[in-house]
Amino acid sequence: MAKTEKSVKARLRELVELIDEDEDSMEEAIDYLRWLASDEPEELTPEEWESVRRGQKQIARGETISLEELKRELGL
Repeated sequence: MAKTEKSVKARLRELVELIDEDEDSMEEAIDYLRWLASDEPEELTPEEWESVRRGQKQIARGETISLEELKRELGL
């Protein structure tokens, strides 16, 4: 199991290297990882709800990509 965990951690490190180095992108990634690691549910802020609504509108307009395309873009 330790080998699998190391493999996952190695993959996560590779993905971290793909994040734009601007401060906002890094903070978003950190916030997301903290959220994933948290056991407590968290209420969305008004800004986060706005992001959700923007995403829903993008989906409604057909502005999506397939999982396969995303994997290609991320080199997975």
